[in-house]
Amino acid sequence: MTPFSLTRALLAADEEGYRRATQSNFLRLAANGQVSKHHLGQWLANDRLYIHSYVRGIGSLISFLQFPDIAPPPDADLDSSTKLLDWFIGALVNIRREEKFFIKTAAQYGIQINLETREGRVYQDAKLEGLRRWEALFESVSPSGIGDKLPWLEAAVIYWGTEKCYLDAWSWAKSQLAVQEDPSKDADGGAVRNEFINNWTSPEFSKFVDELGTIIDEAVGEEIANGGENTGKQFLARARARWTEILEAEEAFWPES
Repeated sequence: MTPFSLTRALLAADEEGYRRATQSNFLRLAANGQVSKHHLGQWLANDRLYIHSYVRGIGSLISFLQFPDIAPPPDADLDSSTKLLDWFIGALVNIRREEKFFIKTAAQYGIQINLETREGRVYQDAKLEGLRRWEALFESVSPSGIGDKLPWLEAAVIYWGTEKCYLDAWSWAKSQLAVQEDPSKDADGGAVRNEFINNWTSPEFSKFVDELGTIIDEAVGEEIANGGENTGKQFLARARARWTEILEAEEAFWPES
């Protein structure tokens, strides 16, 4: 019998919702170089602000991870909280590199990536609904109820969900590529086809996403081994509440075009 996988169960829980979250006309047009520099820049500006809320959420999550007081043997497998810490440290490094890549690439292609501001701050109405939803999700990062096993579960699902959706969305977009002309003739000057889409679908990014999924699934599997099948149902119920919000946020993150 195949071991229970929380992440696979989430992907199967709302296949239509996942399709809407990872397949959009904006993605298809962007992959084919048919989104203007202005509209691509507006979306990238939202994505850059998403990065800031992503970072703040990680700060909250790390603050409530519980680590073992006793040092493990050198060859022992790490506990799930320590594995998560390592993954999120890597995520912070990656996301800062990503923001620098946004700024450098946008400048290279003459794409403006700032939204309208009031006194130096972007006002809410200037943001995509999807960005506002993601900001709320990252701001909500907190431990689950007192006495719950894996108090970090819902928070980790938010991060796995956002990364998995992003990877699959741009992988789908890449599969829709139909044009063969010189990318420099694209409406965005070739920014997506030359730079962004390969970065967002790289084997390294896919491995990074899978690593977090594995940490979650292994931790849940250990708890099921100790607590029985009903434990898995409880974890799934907790995660699905967040999963619905993740899919709604991601669907709203792709502009209408």
